[in-house]
Amino acid sequence: MFKIEPKLLRLLNLFMGNNKKEQKINVIKTIFYHEDDFRQVELLPTDNREEHPINVKELDTLTKVYSDSFGTNEIFIRNDISKTKLRQLQINPNDLDQILSLTELERFSKVETGYGQHFRKEHKNCIAFGKSYCAIYYDFNDNIVEHIWLTNHWDLDKTKLASTLHSLGLKWNLLLQDWEQTVTIDLKDKNSIIKYLDK
Repeated sequence: MFKIEPKLLRLLNLFMGNNKKEQKINVIKTIFYHEDDFRQVELLPTDNREEHPINVKELDTLTKVYSDSFGTNEIFIRNDISKTKLRQLQINPNDLDQILSLTELERFSKVETGYGQHFRKEHKNCIAFGKSYCAIYYDFNDNIVEHIWLTNHWDLDKTKLASTLHSLGLKWNLLLQDWEQTVTIDLKDKNSIIKYLDK
């Protein structure tokens, strides 16, 4: 039987076009959050603490009055009464990325939002660290962070999340405002963060 030397075989394959390297397809992964979850659990400057109880108390009252066994039957739109917007802290996305990477969650540069099974739209200039529907998000404009919020964070690693939230609180003097649970957490107080996540 005629045997072809390996070197000759490689040359023949090259000539016949059979030695093409597989081209890597650069697929950009996306992560999705339901539009109802936007800023339901958000990080804000701590000096807004005095303003938030007004909204929290109103929300808590309306929830009790207008709820039934299927949920709430009225829509409550919060007024943004924050005296200091997050943007005013001039947080650079790269600095925020460094701290959020402590969660060891996957980073997504393409974020989609919407509702139902079919309506999706891209949330431009938005980054997420997470998995499935569980993530920490931030959006930005002109290289300054505008909002930071979380979705389904109960399913994330609590130890890493607590450490990350605490680092954010110390660096930028932030609080966590959970509008769903109607609670406010000072992120400089790690024990408060741990109690909140252990609920």
